[in-house]
Amino acid sequence: METKRRRRESYVSSSTLDPSLSLSSPAAGDVDRLTQLPDVLRLYILSLLPLKFAIRTSVLSSKWRGIWRFRWPQPSFINIFPSPSLPHPEFVSLVDDFFRRRGFARIDCLQIMYSPSALQIPDIKRWLSYAASCSVCEFYLDLSLKASSPNKTRRRGARAAAAAAAPILDFNFRSPTLNHLTLRGFHLSASPPSFRMLLFHLEILNLWEICLSSASLRRILANCPALRSLSIRRCQDLKKVAIPVSAIRLTSLTVVDCRKVSAISVLALGLRSFRFSGDLLKTYFIQSPAMLEDVYISSGTAVPSVSSGDWVKPFGALASLKVLTLCSITLECIADLSAHAEVGFHLFPNLVELQLLMTMMADSNLSDIYGFFKYCPCPRLEKLFLELPMSTCDPSMSTFLLVPTEEPPKVGFSSLKFVKMNGFKGHLNEMLLAGVLLMKSGNLEHFAVVAPRGNNGEKCETSTANFLQCLSTKLSLLPKASAKASIILTENDTSQFRPVHSEV
Repeated sequence: METKRRRRESYVSSSTLDPSLSLSSPAAGDVDRLTQLPDVLRLYILSLLPLKFAIRTSVLSSKWRGIWRFRWPQPSFINIFPSPSLPHPEFVSLVDDFFRRRGFARIDCLQIMYSPSALQIPDIKRWLSYAASCSVCEFYLDLSLKASSPNKTRRRGARAAAAAAAPILDFNFRSPTLNHLTLRGFHLSASPPSFRMLLFHLEILNLWEICLSSASLRRILANCPALRSLSIRRCQDLKKVAIPVSAIRLTSLTVVDCRKVSAISVLALGLRSFRFSGDLLKTYFIQSPAMLEDVYISSGTAVPSVSSGDWVKPFGALASLKVLTLCSITLECIADLSAHAEVGFHLFPNLVELQLLMTMMADSNLSDIYGFFKYCPCPRLEKLFLELPMSTCDPSMSTFLLVPTEEPPKVGFSSLKFVKMNGFKGHLNEMLLAGVLLMKSGNLEHFAVVAPRGNNGEKCETSTANFLQCLSTKLSLLPKASAKASIILTENDTSQFRPVHSEV
């Protein structure tokens, strides 16, 4: 008992809590009894709350901030990762000894980063069983082999080799308190018992570099009825993502860099956020696109042959959409198909933020941007972000595609208050687009232009200062519809102005 008491006191002292607080009322003023509770009572209250509610108590006052980390006598946030100089048998022995001395006290968050061999899979299973016995709330299991080469091509080769050498794990995990799960870097066993979990309270699931089939994904979703967020990244064997109608609570779906995925089907009715990056899909279906508020679509490859209906139907029913990001290939597809569709696109009545990821800014790309605003009017658009290509050559000087030139949109941007053009080099089409935006935005407040750092973009300039001065002169000559619009020219892309989809 004395040892436990000393251990508890050491934890409390490390959290900078003041044990001298009392429940006595102050001489004057209102009484904030929550703030004046003694530390021992606050820790006891937090021990009765689920993790996410315990974290929220940090907003009550400064004395509650961060105290939730010490609501258990034993460490409840545990990170396990081996030292490069430590032999594997010794590392496993240290982890087992730590768990044995710790006992089965509750764990809020457990992170295991380990690259085991086939002979060490039983050790992983033993730690999984321990985590489940401790009613873990957040669990991160990373068994991936890290690629150390700085070369991009060699990194891809190392990543492919690591995927081939990834261990096979039959992930049987039973913890009714688990609500946040991240898995990375192993093959899910193809045997039927794999992923038969008791995870009725799981709300967030992240799958990174997991080798699994479409059938395995269906089994996972069938065992997670309370799932709210699903993120799938670099799962190279996955060919189809099918969200069943039983996923009634799923509001966020992210699919990134899964090179074999060619079809996505979402039958769930409550999806609010859809983010996709990879080869453009051949087929996709969203049961209730009118519910979407957040959409991100980016592709760096050629557009597959799809019928216009596959594209027009989802984008013509996004009545609730507030944030949208499109790559230049998707933009080209939308602009082309909307012009030939029997029923054109509906307007985006609630779109507030738009981001365009442009891999080129040739004449055809400028026409695609004009076409988008022509066929997809956005009356409430307040923020516009453009990621411009980093190439120093001006694509307007060469003819890439012989396509009809789209005229600038006739309607203005009455609600547009902020525009940011990142990677601006002063090329012809970039200047034309900047001029249109400045001329048609009567309420514009800020027009941010970020020049590529250390890249002057024109042969006549020899220094960064001359290049920025040249850009500043060009931009100052453009007419503005808004007298209060300020043009901000910089080389430093500060975090003050970031799109919602700055990281996906």
